[in-house]
Amino acid sequence: MARQKGILKISGTLDGINYYFIKGVGYARKAGGGFNSKAIRTQPNMQRVRENASEFGHCSQVKKCLRLALMHFLHGHKDSTLHGRMMSLLTTLKALDLVSERGFRRVGIGLQTAKGRTLLRQFAFTPHHKLLEAVTKYSHFDWASQKLSLSDLKISSFKSPKPATHIGISLGVMDFDFEGLTSSLEVSPTQFFAIDSDSISFELIPEVVVASTYIGLVVLGIRYYEVIDNEVYTLNSQIGVGLLDVRV
Repeated sequence: MARQKGILKISGTLDGINYYFIKGVGYARKAGGGFNSKAIRTQPNMQRVRENASEFGHCSQVKKCLRLALMHFLHGHKDSTLHGRMMSLLTTLKALDLVSERGFRRVGIGLQTAKGRTLLRQFAFTPHHKLLEAVTKYSHFDWASQKLSLSDLKISSFKSPKPATHIGISLGVMDFDFEGLTSSLEVSPTQFFAIDSDSISFELIPEVVVASTYIGLVVLGIRYYEVIDNEVYTLNSQIGVGLLDVRV
């Protein structure tokens, strides 16, 4: 690599030399080298690159479908880091697949491990939500009835966004196929509570019991509302979404 000299500096390729700029400084170097798409597809020394690309594509597809499946709870939530954090989680889950050959490792097989299920359950879809963490910690979910119950939680001690007057808590039970990338979701009616309530108790049950054919996900959603004269306005701040359980 050499710097371009002279008054007139160019960019592009001329007579086998690449001319380009970095931070306003002109450089030149001999064209060629590097890897092209044909080399990546065919050369033996590019095998690891092909394997990584295949598995990355799989994780990207899972991320897209999982995020869409959770959109009932995530709609209105703004988080520029969610895509990258989900991809990091899914590549970690994929690496827990010790059965498949490299290039064919799958997230769903990684979730067959206890570590994989724990990592997915602990993932923060909406980070830093103390009320969500409290409901998750003190509630109980029964897989047979698919009922979530909680007793005597003081929500007035948690900070709420302005101009919120109420919180809404809902439960979703999902059956997600991490290979076929299809899913089914049943959601409970939302329970509403005034934010100044000293103590709340509730039971949440989806209208239809979901049979887990693939991998069962129990989703908890918390959202704030402003209620004025029986008119309900949804707020998009401090949305909480988390997984209570993952079942294979």
